Amino acid sequence: MTFSIAHKLFAAFLGLTVVVLTATLGLARWSFEQGFLDYVNALEQARLEQIAVELGQQYASSGQHWGFLSEDRFARLVRPLPPERGDPPPRHRPSGRTDTSNAHAQPRKKAGPPGPMHRGARYSLPTALFDMHDNLVAGQSIRSLDSLTIRVAVIVDGNTVGELRSEPQRKFNSTVATDFSRQQLTTSWIIGVLCLVLASGLSLLLARGLLAPVRRMIHSVTQLSRGNYSHRTNENRSDELGQLTQNLDRLGSVLEANQSSRKRLLADVSHELRTPLTVLTGEIEALKDGLRDFDAAQLDSLDQEVQRLRYLVDDLYELSVSDVGGLRYQFAPLDLVDCVKNAIEGIHQRGAAQGVELALVDPKVDLPAGARESVAVAADSQRIDQLLLNLLENSLAYTDAPGRVAIALSRTQGTAVVTIDDTAPGVNDSDCEKLFDPLYRQEGSRSRRTGGAGLGLAVCRNIVTAHGGSITASPSLLGGVCIRIEFPLSGESIT
Repeated sequence: MTFSIAHKLFAAFLGLTVVVLTATLGLARWSFEQGFLDYVNALEQARLEQIAVELGQQYASSGQHWGFLSEDRFARLVRPLPPERGDPPPRHRPSGRTDTSNAHAQPRKKAGPPGPMHRGARYSLPTALFDMHDNLVAGQSIRSLDSLTIRVAVIVDGNTVGELRSEPQRKFNSTVATDFSRQQLTTSWIIGVLCLVLASGLSLLLARGLLAPVRRMIHSVTQLSRGNYSHRTNENRSDELGQLTQNLDRLGSVLEANQSSRKRLLADVSHELRTPLTVLTGEIEALKDGLRDFDAAQLDSLDQEVQRLRYLVDDLYELSVSDVGGLRYQFAPLDLVDCVKNAIEGIHQRGAAQGVELALVDPKVDLPAGARESVAVAADSQRIDQLLLNLLENSLAYTDAPGRVAIALSRTQGTAVVTIDDTAPGVNDSDCEKLFDPLYRQEGSRSRRTGGAGLGLAVCRNIVTAHGGSITASPSLLGGVCIRIEFPLSGESIT
Protein backbone atom coordinates (compact mmCIF):
# COMPACT_ATOMS: atom_id res chain seq x y z
CA MET A 1 0.00 0.00 0.00
CA THR A 2 1.40 3.35 -1.06
CA PHE A 3 0.98 6.26 1.32
CA SER A 4 0.72 9.80 0.03
CA ILE A 5 2.65 12.72 1.46
CA ALA A 6 -0.55 13.87 3.19
CA HIS A 7 -0.79 10.54 5.02
CA LYS A 8 2.88 10.67 5.96
CA LEU A 9 2.63 14.24 7.26
CA PHE A 10 -0.51 13.37 9.22
CA ALA A 11 1.21 10.32 10.74
CA ALA A 12 4.32 12.37 11.53
CA PHE A 13 2.39 15.16 13.25
CA LEU A 14 0.19 12.72 15.15
CA GLY A 15 3.12 10.52 16.14
CA LEU A 16 5.06 13.51 17.40
CA THR A 17 2.02 14.61 19.38
CA VAL A 18 1.64 11.14 20.92
CA VAL A 19 5.30 11.05 21.95
CA VAL A 20 5.22 14.56 23.45
CA LEU A 21 1.87 13.97 25.13
CA THR A 22 2.98 10.64 26.62
CA ALA A 23 6.17 12.18 27.96
CA THR A 24 4.31 15.21 29.32
CA LEU A 25 1.58 13.20 31.03
CA GLY A 26 4.12 10.71 32.38
CA LEU A 27 6.26 13.46 33.86
CA ALA A 28 3.16 15.22 35.17
CA ARG A 29 2.00 12.00 36.81
CA TRP A 30 5.41 11.41 38.38
CA SER A 31 5.57 15.03 39.54
CA PHE A 32 2.08 14.80 41.02
CA GLU A 33 2.88 11.66 43.00
CA GLN A 34 6.18 13.01 44.29
CA GLY A 35 4.68 16.39 45.10
CA PHE A 36 1.70 14.85 46.85
CA LEU A 37 3.92 12.57 48.94
CA ASP A 38 6.20 15.49 49.78
CA TYR A 39 3.14 17.47 50.84
CA VAL A 40 1.95 14.63 53.08
CA ASN A 41 5.41 14.27 54.63
CA ALA A 42 5.56 18.02 55.19
CA LEU A 43 2.26 17.85 57.03
CA GLU A 44 3.66 14.96 59.08
CA GLN A 45 6.70 17.09 59.96
CA ALA A 46 4.45 19.91 61.18
CA ARG A 47 2.29 17.45 63.10
CA LEU A 48 5.27 15.96 64.88
CA GLU A 49 6.53 19.41 65.83
CA GLN A 50 3.20 20.17 67.50
CA ILE A 51 3.20 16.80 69.26
CA ALA A 52 6.78 17.43 70.40
CA VAL A 53 5.71 20.67 72.09
CA GLU A 54 2.81 18.97 73.84
CA LEU A 55 4.97 16.01 74.92
CA GLY A 56 7.57 18.42 76.31
CA GLN A 57 4.95 20.15 78.43
CA GLN A 58 3.61 16.84 79.75
CA TYR A 59 7.16 15.59 80.35
CA ALA A 60 7.98 18.68 82.45
CA SER A 61 4.74 18.51 84.49
CA SER A 62 5.18 14.79 85.23
CA GLY A 63 8.53 15.12 86.94
CA GLN A 64 10.67 14.92 83.82
CA HIS A 65 10.30 11.21 83.15
CA TRP A 66 8.39 9.22 80.54
CA GLY A 67 6.57 6.96 82.96
CA PHE A 68 3.33 8.83 82.47
CA LEU A 69 3.10 7.93 78.77
CA SER A 70 1.18 4.77 77.91
CA GLU A 71 0.56 3.34 74.47
CA ASP A 72 -3.08 4.40 74.51
CA ARG A 73 -2.25 7.95 75.56
CA PHE A 74 0.49 8.16 72.89
CA ALA A 75 -1.94 6.80 70.34
CA ARG A 76 -4.49 9.50 71.21
CA LEU A 77 -1.79 12.14 71.28
CA VAL A 78 -0.57 11.46 67.75
CA ARG A 79 -4.14 11.88 66.51
CA PRO A 80 -4.92 8.57 64.82
CA LEU A 81 -6.89 8.46 61.62
CA PRO A 82 -10.41 7.06 61.63
CA PRO A 83 -10.45 3.26 61.50
CA GLU A 84 -10.87 1.44 58.17
CA ARG A 85 -14.26 0.04 57.36
CA GLY A 86 -14.69 -3.19 59.33
CA ASP A 87 -12.38 -2.28 62.23
CA PRO A 88 -13.99 -2.20 65.72
CA PRO A 89 -14.47 1.31 67.11
CA PRO A 90 -11.68 2.48 69.43
CA ARG A 91 -12.18 3.11 73.09
CA HIS A 92 -11.79 6.85 73.62
CA ARG A 93 -10.92 8.68 76.77
CA PRO A 94 -11.57 12.30 77.61
CA SER A 95 -8.71 14.33 76.18
CA GLY A 96 -9.48 17.81 77.41
CA ARG A 97 -6.58 17.94 79.88
CA THR A 98 -3.48 15.99 80.82
CA ASP A 99 -4.21 13.07 83.21
CA THR A 100 -1.01 13.01 85.26
CA SER A 101 -2.46 11.05 88.17
CA ASN A 102 -3.35 8.16 85.94
CA ALA A 103 0.10 8.33 84.46
CA HIS A 104 1.70 7.84 87.91
CA ALA A 105 -0.76 5.09 88.76
CA GLN A 106 0.32 2.96 85.84
CA PRO A 107 3.97 2.02 85.82
CA ARG A 108 5.93 2.68 82.63
CA LYS A 109 6.84 -0.38 80.70
CA LYS A 110 10.43 -1.24 80.36
CA ALA A 111 12.25 -0.30 77.23
CA GLY A 112 11.99 -3.01 74.70
CA PRO A 113 9.15 -4.34 72.59
CA PRO A 114 6.19 -2.02 72.57
CA GLY A 115 3.08 -2.98 74.37
CA PRO A 116 -0.08 -3.98 72.58
CA MET A 117 -1.78 -1.10 70.76
CA HIS A 118 -5.43 -0.38 71.01
CA ARG A 119 -7.20 -2.19 68.19
CA GLY A 120 -8.93 0.92 66.98
CA ALA A 121 -5.84 3.16 66.99
CA ARG A 122 -4.14 3.65 63.58
CA TYR A 123 -1.37 6.21 63.05
CA SER A 124 -1.41 8.31 59.88
CA LEU A 125 2.24 7.27 59.50
CA PRO A 126 4.25 4.86 61.66
CA THR A 127 5.32 7.09 64.58
CA ALA A 128 7.43 6.36 67.66
CA LEU A 129 8.96 8.21 70.61
CA PHE A 130 12.53 7.48 71.71
CA ASP A 131 14.28 8.79 74.83
CA MET A 132 17.68 10.44 74.92
CA HIS A 133 19.36 6.99 75.05
CA ASP A 134 17.61 5.86 71.86
CA ASN A 135 15.27 3.55 73.73
CA LEU A 136 11.69 3.14 72.50
CA VAL A 137 9.21 4.87 74.79
CA ALA A 138 5.95 4.43 72.85
CA GLY A 139 4.68 3.78 69.36
CA GLN A 140 5.88 1.50 66.59
CA SER A 141 9.55 0.72 66.56
CA ILE A 142 11.46 2.54 63.79
CA ARG A 143 14.99 1.26 63.68
CA SER A 144 15.89 1.68 59.99
CA LEU A 145 16.89 5.33 59.83
CA ASP A 146 17.75 7.08 56.58
CA SER A 147 17.87 10.63 55.23
CA LEU A 148 14.14 10.62 54.56
CA THR A 149 13.07 9.61 58.09
CA ILE A 150 11.09 12.41 59.77
CA ARG A 151 12.77 13.25 63.11
CA VAL A 152 11.70 15.92 65.61
CA ALA A 153 13.43 16.44 68.96
CA VAL A 154 11.46 16.88 72.18
CA ILE A 155 13.13 19.75 74.04
CA VAL A 156 12.50 20.74 77.68
CA ASP A 157 14.34 23.70 79.21
CA GLY A 158 16.79 23.71 76.32
CA ASN A 159 17.68 20.02 76.73
CA THR A 160 16.73 17.20 74.35
CA VAL A 161 14.81 14.62 76.35
CA GLY A 162 13.48 12.51 73.48
CA GLU A 163 12.87 12.28 69.74
CA LEU A 164 9.79 11.65 67.67
CA ARG A 165 10.36 9.59 64.58
CA SER A 166 8.02 8.88 61.71
CA GLU A 167 8.55 6.91 58.53
CA PRO A 168 7.88 9.04 55.44
CA GLN A 169 5.08 8.02 53.16
CA ARG A 170 6.60 6.44 50.06
CA LYS A 171 3.38 5.33 48.37
CA PHE A 172 -0.34 5.79 48.66
CA ASN A 173 -1.49 3.48 51.44
CA SER A 174 -4.79 4.98 52.44
CA THR A 175 -8.17 4.70 50.80
CA VAL A 176 -8.58 8.46 50.45
CA ALA A 177 -5.13 8.97 48.91
CA THR A 178 -5.58 5.99 46.58
CA ASP A 179 -8.98 7.24 45.40
CA PHE A 180 -7.57 10.72 44.84
CA SER A 181 -4.63 9.31 42.87
CA ARG A 182 -6.96 7.16 40.78
CA GLN A 183 -9.17 10.16 40.09
CA GLN A 184 -6.17 12.18 38.92
CA LEU A 185 -5.04 9.31 36.68
CA THR A 186 -8.49 9.09 35.10
CA THR A 187 -8.49 12.82 34.54
CA SER A 188 -5.05 12.57 32.88
CA TRP A 189 -6.35 9.86 30.53
CA ILE A 190 -9.33 11.99 29.58
CA ILE A 191 -7.08 14.99 28.93
CA GLY A 192 -4.75 12.80 26.86
CA VAL A 193 -7.59 11.47 24.69
CA LEU A 194 -8.98 14.96 24.13
CA CYS A 195 -5.51 16.22 23.19
CA LEU A 196 -5.11 13.36 20.70
CA VAL A 197 -8.46 14.16 19.10
CA LEU A 198 -7.50 17.84 18.87
CA ALA A 199 -4.04 16.96 17.54
CA SER A 200 -5.58 14.69 14.90
CA GLY A 201 -7.76 17.52 13.63
CA LEU A 202 -4.92 20.02 13.62
CA SER A 203 -2.57 17.52 11.94
CA LEU A 204 -5.11 16.95 9.19
CA LEU A 205 -5.52 20.69 8.64
CA LEU A 206 -1.75 21.27 8.67
CA ALA A 207 -1.11 18.43 6.22
CA ARG A 208 -3.73 19.79 3.83
CA GLY A 209 -2.46 23.35 4.22
CA LEU A 210 1.15 22.41 3.57
CA LEU A 211 0.29 20.25 0.58
CA ALA A 212 -2.05 22.76 -1.06
CA PRO A 213 0.78 24.69 -2.83
CA VAL A 214 2.47 21.39 -3.70
CA ARG A 215 -0.72 20.22 -5.42
CA ARG A 216 -0.89 23.51 -7.31
CA MET A 217 2.70 23.06 -8.42
CA ILE A 218 1.93 19.51 -9.55
CA HIS A 219 -0.93 20.93 -11.59
CA SER A 220 1.41 23.53 -13.09
CA VAL A 221 4.00 20.91 -14.00
CA THR A 222 1.25 18.80 -15.57
CA GLN A 223 0.15 21.76 -17.65
CA LEU A 224 3.73 22.41 -18.75
CA SER A 225 4.24 18.76 -19.66
CA ARG A 226 1.12 18.96 -21.82
CA GLY A 227 2.51 21.96 -23.69
CA ASN A 228 0.42 24.65 -22.00
CA TYR A 229 3.35 26.99 -21.40
CA SER A 230 1.11 29.99 -20.71
CA HIS A 231 -0.11 28.53 -17.40
CA ARG A 232 1.17 30.37 -14.29
CA THR A 233 0.89 29.47 -10.61
CA ASN A 234 1.21 33.07 -9.34
CA GLU A 235 1.92 32.06 -5.74
CA ASN A 236 2.49 35.07 -3.48
CA ARG A 237 4.81 33.39 -0.97
CA SER A 238 8.23 34.29 0.41
CA ASP A 239 9.33 30.84 1.62
CA GLU A 240 11.01 27.96 -0.21
CA LEU A 241 7.75 26.87 -1.81
CA GLY A 242 7.30 30.41 -3.09
CA GLN A 243 10.76 30.32 -4.65
CA LEU A 244 9.95 26.97 -6.25
CA THR A 245 6.68 28.25 -7.73
CA GLN A 246 8.44 31.37 -9.00
CA ASN A 247 11.02 29.17 -10.71
CA LEU A 248 8.22 27.11 -12.25
CA ASP A 249 6.55 30.26 -13.55
CA ARG A 250 9.90 31.45 -14.87
CA LEU A 251 10.40 28.08 -16.56
CA GLY A 252 6.96 28.40 -18.14
CA SER A 253 7.88 31.86 -19.43
CA VAL A 254 11.12 30.54 -20.93
CA LEU A 255 9.37 27.57 -22.53
CA GLU A 256 6.66 29.85 -23.89
CA ALA A 257 9.28 32.22 -25.30
CA ASN A 258 11.19 29.29 -26.84
CA GLN A 259 8.01 27.92 -28.33
CA SER A 260 7.16 31.31 -29.80
CA SER A 261 10.74 31.68 -31.08
CA ARG A 262 10.62 28.23 -32.65
CA LYS A 263 7.33 28.98 -34.37
CA ARG A 264 8.67 32.31 -35.56
CA LEU A 265 11.86 30.62 -36.75
CA LEU A 266 9.90 28.04 -38.72
CA ALA A 267 7.80 30.78 -40.28
CA ASP A 268 10.90 32.83 -41.12
CA VAL A 269 12.74 29.83 -42.56
CA SER A 270 9.69 28.97 -44.65
CA HIS A 271 9.57 32.55 -45.88
CA GLU A 272 13.29 32.59 -46.67
CA LEU A 273 13.05 29.32 -48.57
CA ARG A 274 9.87 30.26 -50.39
CA THR A 275 11.36 33.34 -52.06
CA PRO A 276 14.23 31.68 -54.03
CA LEU A 277 12.09 28.61 -54.69
CA THR A 278 9.35 30.81 -56.13
CA VAL A 279 11.86 32.60 -58.34
CA LEU A 280 13.37 29.31 -59.50
CA THR A 281 9.97 27.81 -60.17
CA GLY A 282 8.85 30.84 -62.17
CA GLU A 283 12.00 30.96 -64.31
CA ILE A 284 11.92 27.22 -64.97
CA GLU A 285 8.24 27.40 -65.95
CA ALA A 286 9.09 30.29 -68.29
CA LEU A 287 11.86 28.24 -69.88
CA LYS A 288 9.56 25.22 -70.26
CA ASP A 289 6.84 27.34 -71.86
CA GLY A 290 9.35 28.95 -74.22
CA LEU A 291 8.75 32.43 -72.84
CA ARG A 292 12.47 32.86 -72.24
CA ASP A 293 15.53 31.64 -74.02
CA PHE A 294 17.95 29.45 -72.11
CA ASP A 295 21.13 31.51 -72.38
CA ALA A 296 24.04 32.52 -70.17
CA ALA A 297 22.09 35.35 -68.53
CA GLN A 298 19.23 33.02 -67.64
CA LEU A 299 21.66 30.42 -66.31
CA ASP A 300 23.37 33.05 -64.16
CA SER A 301 20.00 34.09 -62.71
CA LEU A 302 19.20 30.47 -61.80
CA ASP A 303 22.64 30.08 -60.26
CA GLN A 304 22.11 33.13 -58.03
CA GLU A 305 18.91 31.69 -56.60
CA VAL A 306 20.57 28.31 -56.03
CA GLN A 307 23.48 30.00 -54.28
CA ARG A 308 21.01 31.89 -52.07
CA LEU A 309 19.40 28.60 -51.10
CA ARG A 310 22.80 27.06 -50.41
CA TYR A 311 23.83 29.99 -48.20
CA LEU A 312 20.60 29.76 -46.27
CA VAL A 313 20.94 26.02 -45.72
CA ASP A 314 24.58 26.42 -44.68
CA ASP A 315 23.66 29.19 -42.22
CA LEU A 316 20.84 27.12 -40.76
CA TYR A 317 23.15 24.16 -40.33
CA GLU A 318 25.84 26.27 -38.73
CA LEU A 319 23.32 27.88 -36.39
CA SER A 320 21.88 24.52 -35.34
CA VAL A 321 25.36 23.12 -34.73
CA SER A 322 26.39 26.14 -32.66
CA ASP A 323 23.15 25.99 -30.64
CA VAL A 324 23.79 22.40 -29.56
CA GLY A 325 27.49 23.09 -28.93
CA GLY A 326 28.60 21.05 -31.91
CA LEU A 327 31.20 23.55 -33.11
CA ARG A 328 34.70 22.39 -32.31
CA TYR A 329 36.93 24.76 -30.38
CA GLN A 330 40.67 24.58 -29.86
CA PHE A 331 41.53 27.16 -27.24
CA ALA A 332 45.01 28.68 -27.18
CA PRO A 333 46.55 32.06 -26.29
CA LEU A 334 45.56 34.45 -29.05
CA ASP A 335 46.34 38.10 -29.76
CA LEU A 336 43.14 40.00 -30.53
CA VAL A 337 45.08 42.88 -32.05
CA ASP A 338 46.37 40.67 -34.87
CA CYS A 339 42.94 39.09 -35.36
CA VAL A 340 41.24 42.48 -35.72
CA LYS A 341 43.90 43.76 -38.12
CA ASN A 342 43.67 40.62 -40.28
CA ALA A 343 39.88 40.85 -40.43
CA ILE A 344 40.02 44.48 -41.52
CA GLU A 345 42.61 43.72 -44.22
CA GLY A 346 40.53 40.83 -45.53
CA ILE A 347 37.42 42.92 -46.07
CA HIS A 348 38.92 46.36 -46.65
CA GLN A 349 38.77 46.22 -50.46
CA ARG A 350 35.13 45.11 -50.45
CA GLY A 351 34.24 48.01 -48.20
CA ALA A 352 36.09 50.46 -50.42
CA ALA A 353 34.17 49.14 -53.44
CA GLN A 354 30.88 49.82 -51.59
CA GLY A 355 31.98 53.29 -50.50
CA VAL A 356 32.37 52.29 -46.80
CA GLU A 357 35.59 53.03 -44.97
CA LEU A 358 36.90 50.50 -42.42
CA ALA A 359 39.37 51.86 -39.90
CA LEU A 360 41.00 50.67 -36.69
CA VAL A 361 40.94 53.53 -34.24
CA ASP A 362 43.75 54.00 -31.73
CA PRO A 363 43.56 51.02 -29.38
CA LYS A 364 43.26 52.00 -25.73
CA VAL A 365 45.42 49.18 -24.46
CA ASP A 366 47.03 49.85 -21.10
CA LEU A 367 50.57 48.49 -21.54
CA PRO A 368 53.98 49.45 -20.14
CA ALA A 369 56.08 51.79 -22.23
CA GLY A 370 57.89 49.98 -25.03
CA ALA A 371 55.87 46.82 -24.67
CA ARG A 372 54.34 45.08 -27.67
CA GLU A 373 50.71 46.04 -28.27
CA SER A 374 48.85 42.77 -27.66
CA VAL A 375 45.67 41.63 -25.97
CA ALA A 376 45.96 37.96 -25.06
CA VAL A 377 42.81 35.85 -24.75
CA ALA A 378 42.23 32.10 -24.66
CA ALA A 379 40.30 31.51 -27.88
CA ASP A 380 39.97 29.49 -31.06
CA SER A 381 41.60 31.51 -33.85
CA GLN A 382 39.35 30.09 -36.56
CA ARG A 383 36.16 30.92 -34.66
CA ILE A 384 37.41 34.42 -33.74
CA ASP A 385 38.15 35.11 -37.42
CA GLN A 386 34.68 33.84 -38.31
CA LEU A 387 33.18 36.07 -35.62
CA LEU A 388 34.96 39.24 -36.75
CA LEU A 389 34.29 38.64 -40.46
CA ASN A 390 30.58 38.04 -39.79
CA LEU A 391 30.32 41.26 -37.80
CA LEU A 392 32.22 43.34 -40.35
CA GLU A 393 30.21 41.90 -43.25
CA ASN A 394 27.01 42.67 -41.35
CA SER A 395 28.17 46.27 -40.86
CA LEU A 396 29.03 46.59 -44.58
CA ALA A 397 25.66 45.12 -45.57
CA TYR A 398 23.67 47.55 -43.42
CA THR A 399 25.73 50.75 -43.86
CA ASP A 400 24.78 53.28 -46.50
CA ALA A 401 27.48 54.74 -48.75
CA PRO A 402 29.34 56.86 -48.15
CA GLY A 403 29.80 55.41 -44.69
CA ARG A 404 32.33 54.42 -42.09
CA VAL A 405 32.96 51.42 -39.82
CA ALA A 406 35.21 52.09 -36.83
CA ILE A 407 36.76 49.21 -34.91
CA ALA A 408 38.27 49.86 -31.46
CA LEU A 409 40.12 47.54 -29.14
CA SER A 410 40.70 48.19 -25.44
CA ARG A 411 41.51 46.33 -22.29
CA THR A 412 40.00 46.85 -18.86
CA GLN A 413 40.52 44.94 -15.64
CA GLY A 414 40.63 41.31 -16.74
CA THR A 415 38.55 41.94 -19.88
CA ALA A 416 39.32 42.57 -23.54
CA VAL A 417 36.76 44.77 -25.31
CA VAL A 418 36.15 45.00 -29.07
CA THR A 419 33.66 47.60 -30.36
CA ILE A 420 32.41 47.96 -33.95
CA ASP A 421 30.57 51.23 -34.74
CA ASP A 422 29.02 52.02 -38.10
CA THR A 423 27.14 54.93 -39.62
CA ALA A 424 23.46 55.14 -40.60
CA PRO A 425 21.04 53.52 -40.81
CA GLY A 426 20.59 52.73 -37.13
CA VAL A 427 18.15 50.82 -34.94
CA ASN A 428 15.98 51.62 -31.96
CA ASP A 429 16.95 50.66 -28.44
CA SER A 430 14.10 48.13 -28.29
CA ASP A 431 15.35 46.39 -31.44
CA CYS A 432 18.99 46.07 -30.41
CA GLU A 433 18.66 42.78 -28.54
CA LYS A 434 16.49 41.32 -31.31
CA LEU A 435 19.38 41.65 -33.75
CA PHE A 436 20.81 38.40 -32.35
CA ASP A 437 17.59 36.47 -32.96
CA PRO A 438 17.70 34.10 -35.93
CA LEU A 439 16.30 35.49 -39.19
CA TYR A 440 15.59 38.89 -37.65
CA ARG A 441 15.73 41.97 -39.89
CA GLN A 442 14.90 45.49 -38.95
CA GLU A 443 13.20 46.21 -42.28
CA GLY A 444 9.50 45.55 -42.12
CA SER A 445 9.40 44.84 -45.88
CA ARG A 446 12.14 42.20 -45.54
CA SER A 447 14.21 43.80 -48.27
CA ARG A 448 16.50 41.38 -50.09
CA ARG A 449 19.17 44.02 -50.67
CA THR A 450 21.66 42.34 -48.34
CA GLY A 451 21.11 38.85 -49.58
CA GLY A 452 21.66 37.43 -46.11
CA ALA A 453 19.42 35.11 -44.15
CA GLY A 454 19.71 36.99 -40.86
CA LEU A 455 21.57 34.17 -39.08
CA GLY A 456 25.03 35.68 -38.84
CA LEU A 457 24.57 37.56 -35.56
CA ALA A 458 22.91 34.53 -33.95
CA VAL A 459 25.97 32.44 -34.80
CA CYS A 460 28.22 35.24 -33.50
CA ARG A 461 26.44 35.21 -30.16
CA ASN A 462 26.95 31.45 -29.82
CA ILE A 463 30.66 31.81 -30.60
CA VAL A 464 31.13 34.57 -28.02
CA THR A 465 29.21 32.60 -25.39
CA ALA A 466 31.38 29.55 -26.01
CA HIS A 467 34.43 31.70 -25.23
CA GLY A 468 32.94 32.84 -21.92
CA GLY A 469 32.31 36.36 -23.19
CA SER A 470 29.33 38.58 -23.94
CA ILE A 471 28.06 40.48 -26.96
CA THR A 472 25.59 43.37 -26.95
CA ALA A 473 24.17 45.86 -29.41
CA SER A 474 23.26 49.51 -28.90
CA PRO A 475 22.75 52.67 -30.97
CA SER A 476 26.08 54.04 -32.16
CA LEU A 477 27.29 57.60 -31.81
CA LEU A 478 28.07 57.47 -35.55
CA GLY A 479 24.38 57.01 -36.33
CA GLY A 480 24.32 53.27 -36.86
CA VAL A 481 24.79 50.28 -34.58
CA CYS A 482 27.50 49.64 -31.99
CA ILE A 483 28.43 46.00 -31.36
CA ARG A 484 30.38 45.48 -28.13
CA ILE A 485 32.21 42.21 -27.45
CA GLU A 486 33.93 41.32 -24.20
CA PHE A 487 36.35 38.42 -23.68
CA PRO A 488 38.12 37.40 -20.47
CA LEU A 489 41.86 37.97 -20.67
CA SER A 490 44.04 34.88 -20.78
CA GLY A 491 46.85 36.01 -18.48
CA GLU A 492 49.43 34.26 -20.72
CA SER A 493 51.93 36.25 -22.73
CA ILE A 494 52.06 36.16 -26.52
CA THR A 495 55.50 35.35 -27.85
